[in-house]
Amino acid sequence: MGTPGVGGMANMSVTPLTFEMAQRAGLILPAVRPTAAPLLTLRVGVADAALVMVGDRVEPGQPLLERSLEVVLVEVAARGGLESLAPGAIVDAALLPAAAGMGRHHPRSDDRVRMLFVDADGVARLAVGRSPQVLLSPVWGIVETAAAGHLTIRAEGIGLAAAVGWGEPVHGRLLMGVASPDAELRASSIDIGAAGSILVAGARLDIEALTRARAIGVAGVICGGVVGRELRQLAESDTRQRASLHTTSPFAVLTLDGYGRRPLPQLAWDLLSSAAGREVGLLPEAHIAVVSGDAAADMPPPRARDEVRITAGDGAGRVGRLVGLAGPVRRPGGGYQVAGYVDDPAAPDGQPRRRVVPLADLERLG
Repeated sequence: MGTPGVGGMANMSVTPLTFEMAQRAGLILPAVRPTAAPLLTLRVGVADAALVMVGDRVEPGQPLLERSLEVVLVEVAARGGLESLAPGAIVDAALLPAAAGMGRHHPRSDDRVRMLFVDADGVARLAVGRSPQVLLSPVWGIVETAAAGHLTIRAEGIGLAAAVGWGEPVHGRLLMGVASPDAELRASSIDIGAAGSILVAGARLDIEALTRARAIGVAGVICGGVVGRELRQLAESDTRQRASLHTTSPFAVLTLDGYGRRPLPQLAWDLLSSAAGREVGLLPEAHIAVVSGDAAADMPPPRARDEVRITAGDGAGRVGRLVGLAGPVRRPGGGYQVAGYVDDPAAPDGQPRRRVVPLADLERLG
């Protein structure tokens, strides 16, 4: 079935479809919504050390964790006090023999050594951490858990879940780099005034824009989509700089909708556009951005129950109203999917249009 042209909206009959029917059948998924006071989870490795305790209040720039960039597993004879240590205990590096079984990993005074376990054969397995790096908080919040393996913080503000995250935690002022959620940010549009800010880049940005943003000191970028190749190029550049002992400023990329050219989700765009100029924290590891402010007052207003967003295919990123069921529609691959009629009130040509869209390519905004 083809898509009806402009002007066919009034004469087309549709089968009534309610959201309740579609939800019960699992045909339309709700959009990912901003959340008040999100819970952030950070990984704590076996050779890492938490620098905060349960109940502590944290703020942007405060040290949270000391992470070891290099972790080595060593095996030594369990004697000289090692045999009495419990799993997880910190081991004095002076207790380790500068010998057998460690190869090039001879103990140093600044090593962080943690006991893993003592085997039945009397051999102690130890994790040796080197090249410590301090992880700073990007948000205001309260530490809820500081346990083996993870650290959780109840952040203040509104959280936006992301599909892809890369980089280190950063914090800065939110700056809108585009005028619409489906616009692309060009490298030539990024100037020195964006230094230290969290830049909203729209549908996607290429490696030239990412490189320029990082070079002028932008703290982080929020975009709708990104190409995996560009993230790999960023990672390779970061590895080269570390190998040459060049210090780099923390930088983060958060993609809210996935890979490729993906417009920013409408609910996220509503929140970001209204929060321009506020402080925002990005935590790529937890795939979340946190906008500061009063969550009760700053949450985007509710939308109509029949409003939907097209997430893929023709019209991706467009917002309209689901007005009826179109039945099974043949897809280019030969399969059939249940589809619905979506009224797009402002199509790119400026005229209202009714689209036939598979329900699997829709998300509910209301």
